[in-house]
Amino acid sequence: MKKILTLTLIALMCLYAFVGCTAEKINDEKTETDKLVCGVTIFENMNEKDKNGNWTGFETEFAQEVGKLIGMEVAFQEIDWAQKYNELNSGAIDCIWNGFTANSSDNGIKRSDLVDFSYGYMLNQQCIVAKAENLEKITSEVDLAGKTACVEGGSAGAAYAESVTDADKIFATTAQINAFTEVKAGAVDFAVVDIILAQNVCGKGDYSDLAIVEAIELESEIYAVGFKKGSDLTAKVNDAIKTLEENGKLMELAKKYGFENVLKVTEKID
Repeated sequence: MKKILTLTLIALMCLYAFVGCTAEKINDEKTETDKLVCGVTIFENMNEKDKNGNWTGFETEFAQEVGKLIGMEVAFQEIDWAQKYNELNSGAIDCIWNGFTANSSDNGIKRSDLVDFSYGYMLNQQCIVAKAENLEKITSEVDLAGKTACVEGGSAGAAYAESVTDADKIFATTAQINAFTEVKAGAVDFAVVDIILAQNVCGKGDYSDLAIVEAIELESEIYAVGFKKGSDLTAKVNDAIKTLEENGKLMELAKKYGFENVLKVTEKID
């Protein structure tokens, strides 16, 4: 009888242990499911870190507000921009949320064929950045031919640079902000970057000797959030974007960071 009781107790203990482990595993999975990991690069006033190492900027706060509405904790993962699709498809990140131009292509493939995009929310365009002392030498795209360029790998700027200068004269960096350093150091003749970033950087601080080449104006773009194809997050984030637009929170954030003139929620992206 004692032997039977002992075996019964052991069996119950094993059952409780199994149930406990299973519950713990479920809780762990729920924690993972409830976290929205955004792939980012350092982008001044959009995604950057303050002196305490905390993420700040328009994109940062925008993502956090969306997270509140869809019930997910938002985390930011710094990535190599050229690897953004690999990071997304591997599950290392849940979305690309970092001044991601939706109406553009990578290696001849439309980005909208590679990811599912949220509603567009901000207007942008690429621009040419050079040393201010060299602006008179760049009056048209013809003047860029044969010159050295720096771009963020896998960016819309990289695609443009390939159309105006030789491929072996284009140098890729992991984040747009690094392209300014290369121009300043004289390592390249020009950089192709987002104008929203360039307006916040050129002529200021360490980059006071750099300027936007106003003589060359490129096509308009729009930012959106990129998700893995078929993700159910796209619809949830779209609903949250509309809510933030309607309750004024999105404009409030745009004004906080000086983007009120380029904020534009667009449901259809061509």
